[in-house]
Amino acid sequence: MKRTAVILLLICLAVPSFSQVKTGGSGLYGGLAYSLVFFTNSDVTNVYPSFDFRKNSLKSEVNPYLGYQPTKSIAFEFSPGLMYSNSNAEKGFYYSAPGTTSENYYYYPRNAFLLTLPINVKVKLFPFAQKFVSLADGIFISAAGGPMMIREEYDNEIYYDENMQSLKEFRTVNNTTWTGNFQISAGFSSQSVLAYGIEIGYRFVPLSVDKKYPLISSVAGNLNSVILSLKIGYSF
Repeated sequence: MKRTAVILLLICLAVPSFSQVKTGGSGLYGGLAYSLVFFTNSDVTNVYPSFDFRKNSLKSEVNPYLGYQPTKSIAFEFSPGLMYSNSNAEKGFYYSAPGTTSENYYYYPRNAFLLTLPINVKVKLFPFAQKFVSLADGIFISAAGGPMMIREEYDNEIYYDENMQSLKEFRTVNNTTWTGNFQISAGFSSQSVLAYGIEIGYRFVPLSVDKKYPLISSVAGNLNSVILSLKIGYSF
């Protein structure tokens, strides 16, 4: 992931020198985004810290996209994403299975695995679009939404309390669930054939809190996050 980020950054720095003017085309475009993901729910960051120095990893997502821009003022995109994370938790959580509220134990995840797959459709508006190419043409606001798959797997160490002095048992648990997600964002996209851009947004991911599994997707109220993206693309 780090190598991918460096390559994207170098391309973004190089592109402005030779691709400032858009020469026209069909309105179709496509590209790839590399996104850093910062969860905002403390229950989630306890298990999936944004910067896991012990594993030398960041929470990051790769987003291919395909879009159509019928006018300078609006564009539509199909934008799925894929995030993979394998972390060591900073803290655990208390959990009791439904119907067994008296058995509330402390679960500490080891090798916490997370895979997310948002499948989104996005609408982008360019409020400063003009008849002639300018830097302001590329400023946009956007909204996106769609279904999202969440896959988790933990090697849970189960203790009687958070002091973690007496191990009760060890149990591996996994589950796949689907929910919806909605994202608002703003950014800049160069109006050129070979394009570059940057985008910052906030993603809302509600969770059901059904407590069927000792996993954060079953315990936490949401998987919300701030997302910072670097993009490269091509207009056909």
